[in-house]
Amino acid sequence: MARGELVDGRYRLVGLLGRGGMGEVHEAEDTQLGRRVAVKLLTAVGGMEPGGEELDRFRREARAMARIEHPGVVTLYDSGLHRGVAYLVMQILDGRNLAHLVGSTGPLPVRAACWTAVGMAEALAAMHKAGVMHRDIKPSNVSLARDGRVVLHDFGLARLAGERAITATGVVLGSPQFMAPEAMKGGLADAAADLYGLGACMYFMLTGESPLGPAVDVGAVVERALGTGIPSLAGRASGVPAELAELVDRLCAQDPADRPRGAAEVVEALGTLFVGGQEIVADRLGTLLRDQAVRAARGVRLRKGPEYAWAEAEVPAPRADGSSPAVEAAEAVGVVGDAGAVGIGSTLAPGSGPPTLSDNTRRMVIGSMSRETALSRQREAVNLVQRGELESAARMLAAVVPVCAARLGPEHPTTLTSQYWQAVCLARLDAGREALELLARVNKYVDRRKGAASD
Repeated sequence: MARGELVDGRYRLVGLLGRGGMGEVHEAEDTQLGRRVAVKLLTAVGGMEPGGEELDRFRREARAMARIEHPGVVTLYDSGLHRGVAYLVMQILDGRNLAHLVGSTGPLPVRAACWTAVGMAEALAAMHKAGVMHRDIKPSNVSLARDGRVVLHDFGLARLAGERAITATGVVLGSPQFMAPEAMKGGLADAAADLYGLGACMYFMLTGESPLGPAVDVGAVVERALGTGIPSLAGRASGVPAELAELVDRLCAQDPADRPRGAAEVVEALGTLFVGGQEIVADRLGTLLRDQAVRAARGVRLRKGPEYAWAEAEVPAPRADGSSPAVEAAEAVGVVGDAGAVGIGSTLAPGSGPPTLSDNTRRMVIGSMSRETALSRQREAVNLVQRGELESAARMLAAVVPVCAARLGPEHPTTLTSQYWQAVCLARLDAGREALELLARVNKYVDRRKGAASD
């Protein structure tokens, strides 16, 4: 679906956040309440016709999920059907997912891993109490907020979208690295299967390695999952207390009967090992976000003439229906309305950092952006800064600034204003030195403009 499309007459799509096996996730504006949301379009799920049994069951399950009120479970706001496609409207999350954090920074210290595990287990306990199973516990479905909070998302999709409808489309739910053996065999994915996923995630956090080895050959991974299983953690990761390694091994047991009886038991078993872990997660995540914002601010800056040496490129003309190939190319790489790694359906690989533009796409975006669209993107970014959603703002500004510089000129007010807010964003992400460098450059151009105006 295209940027600007209104889903069900209410949710205006702003930018594509990611694609997965179930469908695609967009950042959107709730036009009634004026807030940012994530809209997940379940494009892989068929059979949901108005008034049909599948749609009725979808709505019942969505209502059950919406009743879950827990800080560790992403909030589901709304659901419905748009042009035959079922959709979910959820809280949008700023930060990084667990896969990205570990992939970028390495194994987590014990306290940080235990803090994350406790957050996951408490969220699972709340979901299981409400009768909702997650059914797809894996690191990319665990979001970490900037303050270190842990939030689960993409929960209950198998049940929500309908096992029969999913099977009919050939969609495979879950990653073999984190999927319980009984689920692989076609058995019931219940609470015990969620606990297995939790244990596999703990193994990943503590070792920095995939639980079942390299995933080059999915068939080999499945064979290991159903054969020898996840290796024992005892003695494998240095510094891991024996009682913690034993808990992970129990969670990863192939027989569900050998796993803990519930998520609450996991929280109790972790005891005080998580104390201080939130601060460690927040610090590590803050450092990662700061470094990526700095690299993005530096890495995509354009030069023309002695200072900005980018040539203009031919840009495909708009189509007859008014759509723009250039804008679509920008959306495809996350440049227009990108909300950062929200963790909901994100396609970013661990350690990949913010998306960057190819030369061709960059030139297309430069050529297609007008003063009005630049101002629109700038306003969106400023609103994000003012709401404290700094990572989203940093990523958007990293895309807007070079386009403004090349399209409008380095001394254009829109370019300078965008750079000013980019500096504010960097400063609030604790990149003070880089923020001062950028402000000095902005002030140089402002002084030059003032001097020219006074002559």
